[in-house]
Amino acid sequence: MKTPIGPEIVFELGGVSSPAISPDGSVVAYVRGQVEDGKRVSWIECAPFAGGDSRRLTSGQSDSSPVWSPDGAMLAFLRPGSDVDGTTRQIWLLPSDGGEARRLTDLPHSVAGFDWLPDGSGMIATVDIDPHRGKRDGSMTTVVRDTYYRGDALGYREDAWHQLFRMDASTGAALQLTTGTYNHAHPVVSPDGRWVAFTADRNVDREQRRPFGSELCVMSTQGVAGGGHVERLTPGIMSAGKPCWSLDGSALAVSVTDMSQRHQAYLERVERYSGQRSRLTDDTVNPQTGFFPIAGPPTMVWSGDEITFAGDACGRSGVYRVKSDGSAPVEAIRAERELINGFDITADGGSIAIVSTTPDAPGEIVTFNAPPAERGEMPTDSALSPPAPRGEMPKAEGGSPTVLTSAAADFVDSHEVGNVEFFSVERDGWEIPCGLVYPPGFDPERTYPLVMEIHGGPNGFFGEGFNVLHQVIAGAGYLVLFVNPRGSSTYGAKFTDAVTVDWGGEDSLDLLRALHAVCERPYVDANRLGVHGYSYGGYMTTWLIGHDHRFKAAVAGAPVVNLWSMWGVSDIGPSWGSYQWGDVPDNNFDWYRERSPISYVQHVQCPVLILHGEHDWRVPISQGEEYFAGLRYRGKTAEMVRFPGCSHLMMRVGDPALVKEYYERMVAWFDRYV
Repeated sequence: MKTPIGPEIVFELGGVSSPAISPDGSVVAYVRGQVEDGKRVSWIECAPFAGGDSRRLTSGQSDSSPVWSPDGAMLAFLRPGSDVDGTTRQIWLLPSDGGEARRLTDLPHSVAGFDWLPDGSGMIATVDIDPHRGKRDGSMTTVVRDTYYRGDALGYREDAWHQLFRMDASTGAALQLTTGTYNHAHPVVSPDGRWVAFTADRNVDREQRRPFGSELCVMSTQGVAGGGHVERLTPGIMSAGKPCWSLDGSALAVSVTDMSQRHQAYLERVERYSGQRSRLTDDTVNPQTGFFPIAGPPTMVWSGDEITFAGDACGRSGVYRVKSDGSAPVEAIRAERELINGFDITADGGSIAIVSTTPDAPGEIVTFNAPPAERGEMPTDSALSPPAPRGEMPKAEGGSPTVLTSAAADFVDSHEVGNVEFFSVERDGWEIPCGLVYPPGFDPERTYPLVMEIHGGPNGFFGEGFNVLHQVIAGAGYLVLFVNPRGSSTYGAKFTDAVTVDWGGEDSLDLLRALHAVCERPYVDANRLGVHGYSYGGYMTTWLIGHDHRFKAAVAGAPVVNLWSMWGVSDIGPSWGSYQWGDVPDNNFDWYRERSPISYVQHVQCPVLILHGEHDWRVPISQGEEYFAGLRYRGKTAEMVRFPGCSHLMMRVGDPALVKEYYERMVAWFDRYV
């Protein structure tokens, strides 16, 4: 008999990530992960691209990032363990024809990522050079010289920087290519092996951009003493994603965000020598750029005269391609009701592997063949035509997909997943996307309590994929309303930017409009409403209960409550906060005060539970402490739970036992008061 999903899902649900297709397209390697003895573990498996039995390739406890050598003879991957405390990740090599893996590098610092040289003789790697790792020269103090001196989930950075190294694939010998107080990431080697393209925060105003600011850069792969010359190809942009090269090496494709639209990415073509840029996509699709710092941007490929990439549009993910000269609209190779959380593609653009999650199923590896890309001579004229006008996105039909893995099959077979309904409401001329999760065993003749769930960001979005938290709440017997108010991404630049310098404004009214519409349904008990949100969702939770008294209980996870103090204590306050809130706080005091939930704490009437990680540097725990103190001082019903050792990303990478406790305490609070 199937049972509803509960907090134990943290320990029971396995997962897959990081698909890597062999150069001949016959095999897909991927990372398999689960919780064992209370700890997250991961190893690498592989399976035939066309489907078949999988086999385990590595025996490590934390193996990740598989990348095939150009000839397919070796599979390189990352594994921690060369230093005293076993935390630095090193490159390991595994022969594809069998045998034991061997450690290639033995650096005192951690490898963050790498790309093979085309001849297989070595690789260009990103290495986290941390001079303070494991020692502080006898001093107990910490010296900071940069506004981004600590990063959430990264810890204190001090003088640590990501630099590029050239690694020899036979000996592991390492040659440092870059130097300076800059971070370099996502290296991609040119087809002839002479150049490496990468992203770096070498811009002069990086204090206002870190940690997200970056530019597309190029340098020689050969290296010289003291560091080689770095060419900056996209000065003035906010950020760049992982690039890809044209076949002849004369141009690159890269996703970029502008200073004026920091949450809408566009695909651009950049000429290698002139730096001329041409935009290839508009805001109907958002190329995926990863999730800093735990997931980098996915691979793109330039095959023939087309560029293929993974992107998001209107709450869904897809695989898209576009002409490299911008002469035709974006074409959808795959656009299903799903979210894509991992992506790889062969060099010819023909074979694709994704991690696909749907509203009723967790992620699995799916493979399929794309329609063949058109071949033709590379354009020789650097003056490219502008992108064609966008209309209905054309859909190309590829090969039938194969679900390669069954990592979540046992869990799904033994648990009842709540059904999900997607709908929208209209407000102020906007269509506001919404969804409703029904509790297992839903009976329309009964009435149910409802919890409104608010996403983070504010430029995140609730997509059409499996949402663990929503299923846990639904499994406890609640309807779960989730909404993408203005400010949510994937719905176009105008919709996304509508929240900028308007936190607590129209976004809050969008949420209440959706709530009002759902409460008109006969099976919704409008007298039993709860609200939960994390990060910006925590902000909006505390904002709503200070202005609206319909909620019987609230749970605020890592809430932003005081914009003034948040600006100075968050790892991204000076850069990201100044953009989101319009200015620095001393130049905009009245707005900061007016839009801070702490200013309305005296109006709160419902019981409030605050859940916060003690090592949260994104929304430091002082934010939760301020709100808790304000509530209790005024005699309000409130409780605060502090999660030791947890960063802002605790719900993604935190201690499984503590994540489970988060779910348990949240549900128990709603059970008690709703």
